[in-house]
Amino acid sequence: MKKVFGKIWLVWFGFWFVSIFLLLYPFLFILLQSPKTYRQADKLRKFWGKSSSYLGLMIPKITYEKPINPKGQYIICPNHISYIDIVSAGSFFPTFNFFMAKMELSKLPLFNIWFKTIDVPVKRESLRSAHGAFVDAAKKLDEGATLIIFPEGRIPDDAPNLHKFKPGAFKLAIEKKIPIVPVTFLDNIDRLNIVDWTCTPGKMRIHVHAPIETANLSIDDVQSLQDQVYSIIHSKLVESKII
Repeated sequence: MKKVFGKIWLVWFGFWFVSIFLLLYPFLFILLQSPKTYRQADKLRKFWGKSSSYLGLMIPKITYEKPINPKGQYIICPNHISYIDIVSAGSFFPTFNFFMAKMELSKLPLFNIWFKTIDVPVKRESLRSAHGAFVDAAKKLDEGATLIIFPEGRIPDDAPNLHKFKPGAFKLAIEKKIPIVPVTFLDNIDRLNIVDWTCTPGKMRIHVHAPIETANLSIDDVQSLQDQVYSIIHSKLVESKII
């Protein structure tokens, strides 16, 4: 019975997620024609994600260890346990954001409008693609946007366990002297479970850890920064009895 309810709720959430996007699409299409209006498009993306979440009764509970400056610039590194992480990350951080995400998402009809404009797709299996994606991301950072990147690179098969991080985000943070913000998603695997494709209403706890400054770090510190962020997120998962 629980699984049947989960399937029904998946349809409910999916209906609102797609319907709101389609209603907003004409406005998004116009706003994404010029980089000058990308920030307005990002605000609409936030509205899309927030309204879908609330209508799906997936209620965010965000805890900040230190306030995030909406006009600031960061590299946000969350753990990855569900596809709804993308909605959570894109909707509930107050900065002007862009994603670096897997190439497959850029092939989705209509939704790929983001990857033709704001977001950066990356083919994980290709070193050349990965290098090009980070070059593109660096350019967007130079323009003042905040990067959201999942350092695990994918949802682990045994999520919510935390897997080894890739170094790219940490190299960028040090090269560009931009603070890293670790983020721990605690409940998203229960809100949207991709193993049996079910949804359940409930809270979505999002713990935003204090930004880690990188201004005084060098490229030799990439591994230690990577390990620090991993330890922070892993400790929160353990403390919250998620793993």
